[in-house]
Amino acid sequence: MSPMAFRLPFRLLGIPIEIDLSLLIVLPLMAWLIGSDVMVFAKFLGLPANSPLWQGSTPFLLGFLCALGLFVSVLVHELGHSLVAQRYGAKTQKITLWLLGGVAYSEEIPRTPGAEAVIAIAGPITSILLTGLLWLLHQATPTWWVGTQFVLGYLGLVNLMLALFNLLPALPLDGGRVLRSLLALTMPYARATQIAAQVSTILALLMGLWGFMVLNVWLMLIAFFVYTAGTSEARYATLSEGLKGFSVRNLMTPNVEVVPPQMTARELLKKMAAERHTCYPVIDLYGKPLGLVHLQHLHNVEPEQPVRDFLQSPAPTIGPEASALEALKQVSQSPLGRLVVVDAEHIVGILSRSDLLRAIELQTVEQDLRRNSQPQR
Repeated sequence: MSPMAFRLPFRLLGIPIEIDLSLLIVLPLMAWLIGSDVMVFAKFLGLPANSPLWQGSTPFLLGFLCALGLFVSVLVHELGHSLVAQRYGAKTQKITLWLLGGVAYSEEIPRTPGAEAVIAIAGPITSILLTGLLWLLHQATPTWWVGTQFVLGYLGLVNLMLALFNLLPALPLDGGRVLRSLLALTMPYARATQIAAQVSTILALLMGLWGFMVLNVWLMLIAFFVYTAGTSEARYATLSEGLKGFSVRNLMTPNVEVVPPQMTARELLKKMAAERHTCYPVIDLYGKPLGLVHLQHLHNVEPEQPVRDFLQSPAPTIGPEASALEALKQVSQSPLGRLVVVDAEHIVGILSRSDLLRAIELQTVEQDLRRNSQPQR
């Protein structure tokens, strides 16, 4: 769990829900923005302009309810994705609500042709269905319940806009995922991702430029998010393609040097200088990994202080038969960029981020050489 998020004490459809702290910051801001324009929205929704609800502090209470309802709508949108993803065997690990909406963290997207498109389109369809439900409730609400009509009408409008916005063909939006899935029907997945990311970059630049021209900070933030997320998706797809078919055993460094927990900081530094290594697994008397110790851990420690006092514990571990792609996911979450490879709780090697990147680079060069060796027509 992110240190900037807290998990709700319940699950929805078996899925953990996290609230990022950025949401708590933006919620009152959105309440104020909606409350400030309450008359504009009321006029658009056809509500009476002379209602006492538009006076005093009530507009900001309505704004808060609308802002809260917006994020509940985003949560329902993500649940729509998750339900369909489960149909394809992809379990949703958690849903996080944050500054710019929501994110559903799922296992690897099924590579069944068209599966990603079906999962992606489920979100906008859910939002459109929610729009219809809210509009029916809005129409069924007595005319003297003006506040209820306002909240239902506003949320119906917002859900429609949420569905339409997510259909833009830009990663990581749903429309971008649909585009990639359709492209992947006729070309490699990595290439489809690169094309979708290029489209995303163009749309993000146009969106950011428009946001700058109209001085809309939210639009510029969303444009920046689309640009960075689309670029990350393209990079991850390239990495995934380069690691396809490899296992941890293929890429790890075997016969790794280890250190005992009682070794002093002075002795460890001498060992690092002599062997030109900066990171070692620490093991107990039975060969079981206790953690990792890195050169950076030696700052501000006493020379005779034992390693056990400042190692990174527990050791991030992975099995030798795990896929290189799974290792990439785990190593990206490791502060030291390394994983201890264990078999039956005993160390058989170590895998670093540089090992994975080297494998990807070798694969890329090999593909280039193979492509260049083909006879030109």
